[in-house]
Amino acid sequence: MALIYPEPPPGYEAVFPQSGFNAYAGPIFRKVDGDHFLFTIQAQHLNAGDALHGGMAMAMADVVMGRTVRLAIEPDRAATISLNCDFLAGAKLGDQVIGRAQIARRTRTIVFINSQLSVNDKLILTASGIWKIVTQSEA
Repeated sequence: MALIYPEPPPGYEAVFPQSGFNAYAGPIFRKVDGDHFLFTIQAQHLNAGDALHGGMAMAMADVVMGRTVRLAIEPDRAATISLNCDFLAGAKLGDQVIGRAQIARRTRTIVFINSQLSVNDKLILTASGIWKIVTQSEA
């Protein structure tokens, strides 16, 4: 299957390079100086029922929360400890998925975060997660 790698929409930037797993779990874009992420469902993101695959929705939530944590703790990095997802509705080919995240609490070594994915203002997934902060000296 040929993958389609569109240019970022105006005002957005690509979250990660389009290689390896990320080539199939994207492209995902982040609004520059904004509060959300954008992802358009393509053929490789569908399940056998022609709906957004649950694993892809979870990957999007992980990216949205992980990048939000990373931006909050730079130059340190973080790794996912826990990711809990609730599926609320389906999405289909061509839908634009918007992801948002909010840090609920941060300690010296841990970040607790929540996120939502929506299509046309309809929630399709909510997620919560815990990220471990890894300092530059530990990396």
